[in-house]
Amino acid sequence: MTKIKKDDKTGTYYFVYSGGTHPITKKRIQRKRKGIKTYKEAEQKLKQVIIEVEKEKQYLPKITDTFGEYALTWLESKRVKRASTYINYREILEYNVLPYLAEYKFDELTEEILQKQINTLYFVRKIAPDGIRRAVQLTRSIFKKAARRRKLDVSIFDELNLPSENKRVETWTPEEITRFLDLSQIKRPSRHFIAYEISIKTGMRMGEVLGLEWKSINWKERYVTIRQTLCKIDEKGNYGLQPEVKTVNSYRKISIPKSLCESLLKHKRLVEKDKKEAGAKYNDLDLVVCTKLGNWLPPCNWRRGFHSIRKQLGLPKIKPHALRHTHATYLISIGVNPKIVQERLGHSDIKQTLGTYSHALPSMQLEAADKMDLLLKS
Repeated sequence: MTKIKKDDKTGTYYFVYSGGTHPITKKRIQRKRKGIKTYKEAEQKLKQVIIEVEKEKQYLPKITDTFGEYALTWLESKRVKRASTYINYREILEYNVLPYLAEYKFDELTEEILQKQINTLYFVRKIAPDGIRRAVQLTRSIFKKAARRRKLDVSIFDELNLPSENKRVETWTPEEITRFLDLSQIKRPSRHFIAYEISIKTGMRMGEVLGLEWKSINWKERYVTIRQTLCKIDEKGNYGLQPEVKTVNSYRKISIPKSLCESLLKHKRLVEKDKKEAGAKYNDLDLVVCTKLGNWLPPCNWRRGFHSIRKQLGLPKIKPHALRHTHATYLISIGVNPKIVQERLGHSDIKQTLGTYSHALPSMQLEAADKMDLLLKS
């Protein structure tokens, strides 16, 4: 029972009413009233608050929009996020969600309808399991937001059958990486080869490498600072340099090996030469990886150049992003603390690092067991 109390300092009355849990938001309901002049007035206000809370718990406004109409409103609210995040959401909706669910009312959406969407994406359109999971996750997010406005059965998502994903990330072996980095084996090394070396030796994302500035390199202490990225900047999918990164943890310093410092200095001489030759035509963005005229390198050129070199050397087919995975996998396999790997990659949570690169941990099990023997013998 709620007690009305007197504030000895002010001589007024106050109370805190606990109205249980909201049936939709599942949040605890509390109402506080203070500064009430008399005890009787406080009693009346308490009764009024109780009535208001009970009405709020019973009020379930209807959603008259179709899923498609509501989804577009939801998408509009995401414009405040990074442009690339908003564009990704929009593309998932347009291609993998709305064509199948847009016309349904929320009350009409069932587990069977959602499962049919999943099956069509997988068996007919041949969408990768990861892409299907992202589509389902986004649909569930929209459904959950709508559920805050009325009682909707979000549990219809719990029993959905999703295609299995290959959790093991693609990587190269240390021997394959050594072959790739050996420029003497490449007939026509790309002028942008430094980009792949940076990714391999730091674990930086493509957008971070393509946005790296010379001023962000500390030569004396041997580290780079992530300050900007090359990412999508508008709804048309155009790219541009942005002083933003994927997450708060992506703003970070990454120590670099001496070999990378040497490669960067060599590349810097190439850039300075380009700058002299271009003269006034040079667009000096201070970029490490850039065109002959100083402009940022389109991501399609990054991918094309990588696969060209890979094919020349007859190396296993992996995505350019897998260079980042290779960096992390190698560090974990040689016993580097996963917390350090997390910091280098810019992951927000160590669970993400351990979950992604857990395949590298078994190789450390035997080493751990042998160390136990050494300890017991000493």
